[in-house]
Amino acid sequence: MKKSPSVQPPLSYFIRPLEQEDAPLLASYYRRNREAHREWSPLAPAEFFTTKVQRERLERGAILRDEGREIRFGMFTSAAELIGTISLTSIERGVFQNGRFGYSIDAEYMGRGLMTAGLRKLIRYAFEDLGLHRLEANVMPRNAASARVLKKCGFTLIGHSPAMVQINGVWEGHDMYMLLAGEWRARARDHDHD
Repeated sequence: MKKSPSVQPPLSYFIRPLEQEDAPLLASYYRRNREAHREWSPLAPAEFFTTKVQRERLERGAILRDEGREIRFGMFTSAAELIGTISLTSIERGVFQNGRFGYSIDAEYMGRGLMTAGLRKLIRYAFEDLGLHRLEANVMPRNAASARVLKKCGFTLIGHSPAMVQINGVWEGHDMYMLLAGEWRARARDHDHD
């Protein structure tokens, strides 16, 4: 007899900007996912995983948010457990109107579509509320799951940058993805007529 696949119940979650009081949750998130994220992350000293360092990072982030240069978000369960992060960084105004996404999700919640749904919400925020024209994201070619998230969200592969970022102690090339506001709006209109 064929076994039916197990189905995960939908998860109730919300996304909001990270605040200084989230430092303990952020430190716990990074400690809990240290091994699962190692392949995709820069090497971090032991103190990175402490509440103190995470509070300092959030304090610096608050200054950059006030300057309009970046916003770091947390993805939380309804029980207020931090299960993912999405950062909109390198926000440039003037004639560029560009921002860059980075993201991670708790190993326990990978493969459930949560990051795709969360990123879609923040794409809407970036284009509609912040008025950005262009969004970027960079992914190592071997990170197929992350590339799938970007493609599902409408990003297009536009090139490759060799030895772009030092990840886990090695200079790794990254595929470069882009999404323009006009493309996103056209796709949203098409889905409205389906």
